[in-house]
Amino acid sequence: MKSSDAITLRGIDFVMFQVTDMPRARAFWETLLGLNPGAFDSEYYVEYDLPDGSTFALGKHPTQPHVAMGGIMFGVEHAEHGAERVTELGGTFHANFGGEICATAWCSDPDGNFFGLHQRRATT
Repeated sequence: MKSSDAITLRGIDFVMFQVTDMPRARAFWETLLGLNPGAFDSEYYVEYDLPDGSTFALGKHPTQPHVAMGGIMFGVEHAEHGAERVTELGGTFHANFGGEICATAWCSDPDGNFFGLHQRRATT
């Protein structure tokens, strides 16, 4: 992929809020909306599958400082190339996060709005 190419968009993977206190946040959201954790449920991250097929998540990074935000995670084919393109277009790349299941580039647009470029990895 050339850096001048557009990122291949698949859709919106999920919306996520960063939290400072995971037990408190879970109690709030699970009680307010009657949510039940989905497949991803850990000390630092939980996803809730919503009735329309979308996903809402809560995350608390174990080592990075908290950033109050709601963040759209755009599903893309190449998160690492997307982060490079964000910078070229005047946005800011903040951090990479990922593992066996996914890779995410945390970014913000020129106005400071946070979003993620989220790449699902093939699982077998």
